[in-house]
Amino acid sequence: MSLETPEKIRSLQRKLYCEAKAESAFRFYLLYDKIHREDILHHAYELARANAGAPGVDGESFAAIAASGEEEWLAGLRQELITKTYRPAPVRRVMIPKPGGGERPLGIPTIRDRVVQTAAKLVLEPIFEADLEDSAYGYRPGRGGTDPVKEVHRLLGRGYTDVVDADLSKYFDTIPHSELLKSVARRIVDRHVLWLIKMWLKAPVEETGGGGEGKRRMTGGKSSTRGTPQGGVAAP
Repeated sequence: MSLETPEKIRSLQRKLYCEAKAESAFRFYLLYDKIHREDILHHAYELARANAGAPGVDGESFAAIAASGEEEWLAGLRQELITKTYRPAPVRRVMIPKPGGGERPLGIPTIRDRVVQTAAKLVLEPIFEADLEDSAYGYRPGRGGTDPVKEVHRLLGRGYTDVVDADLSKYFDTIPHSELLKSVARRIVDRHVLWLIKMWLKAPVEETGGGGEGKRRMTGGKSSTRGTPQGGVAAP
């Protein structure tokens, strides 16, 4: 199965990118209907399935979706988006070891939420891509982890030797929701798209507590004002 972006979707992405690139203050009002477009949701599902990954809190797997009928599953999800009855499920949090020691939290949304987030990413990414500097590499299409390394080697060859190393400590855990939404709203005016993003930010996180019983507890939710789980499609 080819994961190459279908031409119809590419055409939409080029149009959005060109509009954003041509005018830095241009704001987009009608995007939600693109997110629940049948072809975009279908491609989003294929991308999510290719990434595989563990089930979310509902335990639903790609094998189970295939067994019950993928087209019917997608049609039901699309109808939820059209009628605006879609609501994201809590995010399942697991701890994974860090290369240098310790652990970092990883958020695992349900498959249905990963598909909708991927559909939103297909539509929104070209708009914000137009605003990024050429020197930015993280979470960008067509750029990998080796690209900045190659650029560093190129600059070293040109005589640049000073390096500034900085990091934002626990940024995903502390990102302020209101400021993030204000930043997004400088480009995206479609209130239904902003509604989607806000719901993902406010989705509760299901954690497994310590002890032999492994009790589960919920954190975050509507009252939270900061942080977004790492691991979901929407996080970057």
